[in-house]
Amino acid sequence: MGFHRRVAGLASSTAARALVVAAAASLSAPGCRTRRAIEDEHAQPPSPAPTAPPVAAPPVDQALPGELAEGDVRVFGFPLPRVMEIKGRFDDVAFAAGHAPADQVANYVRQRVTADRILTGPEKTVFSRAAVKATPGPLVTISVVSHGDKTEVEVRDITPKPAKSGLTPEERWRELGLKPDGTPIDPTRLR
Repeated sequence: MGFHRRVAGLASSTAARALVVAAAASLSAPGCRTRRAIEDEHAQPPSPAPTAPPVAAPPVDQALPGELAEGDVRVFGFPLPRVMEIKGRFDDVAFAAGHAPADQVANYVRQRVTADRILTGPEKTVFSRAAVKATPGPLVTISVVSHGDKTEVEVRDITPKPAKSGLTPEERWRELGLKPDGTPIDPTRLR
């Protein structure tokens, strides 16, 4: 009996038939690819997991609701809010006004200065002996006053002036307009 008869005898059982078909397929075409391999080649690669779109950061100069934006004008080192406009400027004091609620202006000032004392009232907030946080500069007193829909800001430079060197005690009193006992030199003229 030959090989074919033995294979035919085994083919009668179902398990044997599956074995014969698999062996024949592997022996008859060793270089051929299976249908599964061909399907895998033509299949699309798995798509990457969906990623969240990048979240854009808000612009740096964008103010939050109820917050005032910083302006370009500085008074004695203090940056005024963008809504404020200078009304008067002198050697030791500056006045500004703008259409903004007084509480928002006071909060704006509070964020930018360190003060020895803050006096708060219904119409006025005063920051006594304040220094600007961002830049060291003169010592100031800042008053925020409400006038209806308008708010006024007064920034006063209270930095002590350096004493002149080389003066005698009498000359220092005279510089202040006083006698050595503390009485005015000219009572009709006060400083």
